Amino acid sequence: MIEREVKFELALDQPVPRLDGVGPVARQAEPVKAVLEATYFDTHDYRLLSSGVTLRRRTGGHDAGWHLKVPHASGHREEVTAPLGHATEPVPQALLERVHDRTGDDTLLPVARITTTRYSYELLSRDDSPLATLVDDHVTAETAGERVGRHAWRELEVELTAGADDSLLTVISDALRSVGVQPSTWPSKLRRVLGDQLPPTTG
Repeated sequence: MIEREVKFELALDQPVPRLDGVGPVARQAEPVKAVLEATYFDTHDYRLLSSGVTLRRRTGGHDAGWHLKVPHASGHREEVTAPLGHATEPVPQALLERVHDRTGDDTLLPVARITTTRYSYELLSRDDSPLATLVDDHVTAETAGERVGRHAWRELEVELTAGADDSLLTVISDALRSVGVQPSTWPSKLRRVLGDQLPPTTG
């Protein structure tokens, strides 16, 4: 699956913008709440993150399981998934094989745990077909088992559904900026949490 999304910052007390009537969006549905617990894995020197790859095991929501995200030629990211399995099971072999060129035989270790309270708003066309999802994420994080102070933030994501035109991201992004919502400077939650511990992204 090719993941087509954009991220924005949102203050903790800022209301979620309404996108009814923006471009082909006729209606913004009521939010659906989920609590997501994600454990992220990498080598001790963050070789995955340094090449723009994230690997996590996430519970909660409609897509609980293992998620591997790798850069794609389109400029978006390709997402590969595997079943959740038991918490004590290792990283699925199929995902290990996808990243072996980056990690070699190094062990993949938990590097962060991120908890997200998510409110998802479907953006629907005039005939109630889904065009995209607007996601309001309230996030807290831990690294290496130690809580990073009161590290918490809030962000918006807009992710297109399969078949939606890429231009819709631009239309929605312009609408959000017009009401004061700013694009995020962080490409992912994990990079935001680990910050200066990570080497620059190379891929």
